[in-house]
Amino acid sequence: MGKTNMTTAHLQQQFNDAQRFLSNALSGGNGPDSLSQQYLAQINNAAAGGSPSQLLAWIAGQGYTCSPTQIQQAQEQMSNTQLSFWSGIYGTVSMKVNGAYVAAPPLMILSGTQVTLDNVPLKNFTYTPNANGINGVLAWTIAGGNTSTGSITFYLPSSATSSTNSNPSNSFSGTLQTSATATAVPYSGIIGPITAMPLVNWSGYYGTSSLATSSGSYVVGPVLVVVSASNVTLDGVTLVDLSYDDVANQLSWTLASNASAGNINFVKVSTPTAPSNYVGNSFYGTLQQSTTSTAVAYSGQISVPTSLASWSATYGITSINTNGTLTAGPVLVVAGNESVTLYGVAIQNFTFQGNTLTWPLSSNGSAGSITFATITTPTSSGYVGNSFSGTLQQGTTAALPYSGLVGSSSSSSSAAAHGATTFEIVMQYFSYIMEIGSALYVGATVAKWIYGKVTAPAPSGAVSEPEVGPEIDPLDPPPVNTTTDTTTDVTTDVTTDVTTDVTTDVTTDVTTDVTTDVTTDVTTDVTTDVTTDVTTDVTTDVTTDVTTDIDVDVVVAV
Repeated sequence: MGKTNMTTAHLQQQFNDAQRFLSNALSGGNGPDSLSQQYLAQINNAAAGGSPSQLLAWIAGQGYTCSPTQIQQAQEQMSNTQLSFWSGIYGTVSMKVNGAYVAAPPLMILSGTQVTLDNVPLKNFTYTPNANGINGVLAWTIAGGNTSTGSITFYLPSSATSSTNSNPSNSFSGTLQTSATATAVPYSGIIGPITAMPLVNWSGYYGTSSLATSSGSYVVGPVLVVVSASNVTLDGVTLVDLSYDDVANQLSWTLASNASAGNINFVKVSTPTAPSNYVGNSFYGTLQQSTTSTAVAYSGQISVPTSLASWSATYGITSINTNGTLTAGPVLVVAGNESVTLYGVAIQNFTFQGNTLTWPLSSNGSAGSITFATITTPTSSGYVGNSFSGTLQQGTTAALPYSGLVGSSSSSSSAAAHGATTFEIVMQYFSYIMEIGSALYVGATVAKWIYGKVTAPAPSGAVSEPEVGPEIDPLDPPPVNTTTDTTTDVTTDVTTDVTTDVTTDVTTDVTTDVTTDVTTDVTTDVTTDVTTDVTTDVTTDVTTDVTTDIDVDVVVAV
């Protein structure tokens, strides 16, 4: 009996050390000196020398009594019990409706207690192991206070010993019922950029636009200004009764409530294209300017700012730097030359000179001095567009660095700023490291292509300490390598249907409607700047992104 207790106690210590190793590796980021990269280096050394035992010796030398297999089991246990393990921006998503795949709302796992669907927080959701006791199931219901009902299972990248895995990203698959009267349909996705955005993410001054004429030529179009989700103007006139589809990124309005009718889709140009080399938000679609006219092609892009009105937008992704610590800052909204709000309150007696906006404490509850600028080189989160930086003094406290980007606090950029991107990348790479270490230790053959995936560049930097879950039961530990059946569920059914449907329908429609209508003959200023970029971005991005990224049940919204 004593020997059995001694063995159980020893196993318990090994599993405790495995969980401690996992926690330390994850919280240390993925930099060159991190524990995860040191572990990978030792795996490579052991593989090259043909001596798996030296890997075990290195782990012991770091102060851990566990084996590579037990470390992987700790990872399996964490994935089964902690929703935070799956933190990430699942922006490349689709639903299967009537046998065809269509774009679907994005899912963001911000932490173990914060989840958003289509940028709206989910309420009263649950996270439990699935029926097999492995992987995790996230579920929510309309009865729980949500507008939808869903049940999805998460998966790690397919097994490291499978050379068919071309997309090393966490994924999910399950069902989604979008309303109380709708039918639940297959819903799946992978970590990737969000293609669905709230309207404020497209806010800006679209001062460079083109409009087709009945003769087939083009003229300068009316200026479209998106200030917020409820404030949009066309040629200086506020549009009412707007309809916005944040999955298709489509804004529309009708003649029933306005002097015009429009239907436009927003797209982001992130790759400069000659001759204008424009990057930033653009739109394309149709505009009917009166009851007696017909709808014609209408497109536009953000113009070069020349006044405060040119910087009109909702700057909702903001931060304040307090001794090196970033916290969310107040939302700043610019709505023309005469209106600026902070915290939703109008700023009084402000001045604007050059690109710098200032306001005094004597007339407001704050004082600020910020300079606007346009970001043309994509940031780490892929952002391009208008921004500001400067200082903000709130009340009698000292002025602190204050900066912001266009968008909303629930956007992908905001999630990235709060560490989701770093964490998800660490987890993706770490999943491979864990599996390789375990496979090597038990004598399995590991293909060389894996090392290229694991050693590919990845962001460094610490992440918050993960919750590795409850203590592992040494008499009933988690199974090892439960990820081998992932791609069948999420990937296989999708490739044929999505590639065929999207390439034919989207490429043909967009190329004809946008390229032919818009490229033809616009005013020199407008055609070069607007049309070329819109055409290039829409045609290239849609065809390339959709066709390439469809390994996993996904259609990217056009």
